[in-house]
Amino acid sequence: MNTTPPERVAHTPPGVTSPGGATIQKSFCRVCNNGCPILVEIEDGLVRKVTGDPAGPLHHGYSCHRGRALPQLMYDPARELFSTRRMPDGSRVRIGVDDAIDEIVAKLRDVIARHGPDSVAMYVGTASSKSVPLIPLSDSFLEAIGATRGWSANTLDQPGKQIAHGLHGYWMAPSQSFDNPEVILWIGINPAMTYTGLPCGSPKVFMRDQLRKGTRIIMIDPRAHDTARRCTMHIQPRPGHDVAIMAGLIRIILSEKLHDQAFVAENVEGLDALRAAVEPFTPALVAERADIAAEDLVKVARIFAQAKRGYVVAGTGPSMGTAQGTLFEYLVLALDTICGHYLRAGEEVITPGTLEPVPAFKAQAHGPIQAFGYGPRLRFRGFTDTLGGLPVSAMAEEILTPGEGQVRALFVVGGNPATAVTDQLQMLEALGSLELLVTTDIQMSATAKLSHYNIAPTMHLETAAIRGDKPPTGYANSYAGSLAPFAHYTPALVEPPPGSDVIEEWELYYRMAQRMGVQLRLNPMRYYTTSPPPKIRREPPAIDMTGAPTTDDIIALMTARARIPLDEVKRHPSGALFPPDTPVIVQPKDAGWTEKFDLGNPLMMRDLAEAFETIDVARDLAEGHAFRLMCRRQHQLNSSLQIPAVDRGKPGNPAYMHSTDMARLGIADGDLVEISSSRSAIPAVAMTDDELRPGTVSMAQCFGDTPEFDDRVREIGSCTNRLLWNDRVYERYSGQPLMSNVPVNVKPIIKTGPAYAEPV
Repeated sequence: MNTTPPERVAHTPPGVTSPGGATIQKSFCRVCNNGCPILVEIEDGLVRKVTGDPAGPLHHGYSCHRGRALPQLMYDPARELFSTRRMPDGSRVRIGVDDAIDEIVAKLRDVIARHGPDSVAMYVGTASSKSVPLIPLSDSFLEAIGATRGWSANTLDQPGKQIAHGLHGYWMAPSQSFDNPEVILWIGINPAMTYTGLPCGSPKVFMRDQLRKGTRIIMIDPRAHDTARRCTMHIQPRPGHDVAIMAGLIRIILSEKLHDQAFVAENVEGLDALRAAVEPFTPALVAERADIAAEDLVKVARIFAQAKRGYVVAGTGPSMGTAQGTLFEYLVLALDTICGHYLRAGEEVITPGTLEPVPAFKAQAHGPIQAFGYGPRLRFRGFTDTLGGLPVSAMAEEILTPGEGQVRALFVVGGNPATAVTDQLQMLEALGSLELLVTTDIQMSATAKLSHYNIAPTMHLETAAIRGDKPPTGYANSYAGSLAPFAHYTPALVEPPPGSDVIEEWELYYRMAQRMGVQLRLNPMRYYTTSPPPKIRREPPAIDMTGAPTTDDIIALMTARARIPLDEVKRHPSGALFPPDTPVIVQPKDAGWTEKFDLGNPLMMRDLAEAFETIDVARDLAEGHAFRLMCRRQHQLNSSLQIPAVDRGKPGNPAYMHSTDMARLGIADGDLVEISSSRSAIPAVAMTDDELRPGTVSMAQCFGDTPEFDDRVREIGSCTNRLLWNDRVYERYSGQPLMSNVPVNVKPIIKTGPAYAEPV
């Protein structure tokens, strides 16, 4: 075993000329779900430049600055090029990857022998998307060793989408979605930043094209951001009143009989219960609570319902800021359903899927399925597994609390729970108490620094990948998708930096399984997907455990039953559209089919009655606090990509405030302030943003580090999750705590020293 201190491997950074000639290769970006086709300039085996590929059939040359920063990400001096092990004194030493896996397996066997397989758990973050086989194989490894608890960042995002879909039921054909909408309603979402709520491609081009043809685009958001200003209509409510707004819209549509009465009569049950539950949410009451104009609410309802085609989709704001995410998303589905926003028999499915078999689309409702209440069951607050996953807000307690079921070993897959999970102070205590913590991280993140082993992984352009559109059913109506059937394959374009010792992240789980003698299978991705269960379950295909499969081998296995053969996809280096030989048409309802959507679920009707009485879910935390902390999206992707090439000269996550609030507090742009909640306090850099409502503070999440690095706030930002409680105000099904609309105070702070100096 090599225990010399970690060192950096020298390499020529991007932008520096070299004697060799440059070549242009084609690939696609894996920074986010938009998957932009890109041109990659390679010289002397190094990536020099990334730009959008004009030949991309859906993106037409579009790429964002995050994807164009891939060279800087790959060759950043802070990139981990060797696996490391944490020593008892907290220092880290280099260790060969095979030696590291041997030691991890030995420790894992010991933990299982002493505490049982359920003492092992996994946390999956959003950065797992860059490795196609990672989630299926890591999830299969957990299952193969007999462990049952796999947490994901999904329950910190919008878990209510999946849970609500289970309670509401599914249409067994696509929703109308992006197929010629006449109206679009966006709530608490900024599609230009998140690439959700619209099809993959260029967000601004999609908006421009829709507005030119007369589509009405309506935004409901407490921020008057650039996307909101481009919309046909923008309503700027107080944060935290999204449930009341949705209930108010439904009430107006039903009371004025603007809903699709024929569709509802044939496919819906529970309408009378919903009608009674929304009755108290009059336009006047909703307007008073949300501080909006009642006539604007009525106008939105009429525009939305009178359009023949359209969709509604929400972002993280309503989910994080209400502690009622399931109820809110249930009402979102109800709004689409009463307006009949689904493809009918005889209509063509423009995106039937490329990398999967084509299902039989039928114009019928699949009734509700069990959305929560099944195993594994957690030991806190009555939480169970759900369609959105296990509540990650209980993960720290499951680690810290002795007894049967205590987690003693944790594998982190593409995430950074030390800054991403709510109640940072509790999470840091939990991570520090583990007997075995294993990460695969390209940088020494807050979690990686605490890990017993960090396995250095390959990066985006160093591994093969494939992407394609899927039939637009499940998860959430109109949340993501494309305008045409598309698929794209990319090989690995470059080798990792010379002298490095990195592996693909999925290889860690494959090699551990080999050493432990367990079989891995190509598990379906249970994270982030909630289509109705198939009538006949197929056993996932087994992975060959006798050799050393490549990523290409696993991709071939993943696409073995695809509509478009993998070899055909590989023939198109810019990706291509693959329309079916015969149009895929929605078939009529099966004879004798009786299942229907449920718009009167008793739990949701109870929760809606409680929402009417509660008014403000954060009221008990608000005493003595003058502001509300709101979430926002920024140039990074959650806790990833926080380097100068990506932040474009604006490091960290400033505390944005309205100019009137800043003047009242006597602070100016760049001043340091203390943001405090009933849980804790963090330093932050103040910045003016008059897009906000006065009385609010808007900060991006997943920045900063552990408390001892707070003096670097200007460089790395602030961890807003330190301000949050897991067990004070939370969603009863998903456990999602109040993460936005959080009562806080703001005051100026004065400190001296280079770390607090104004940036040059």
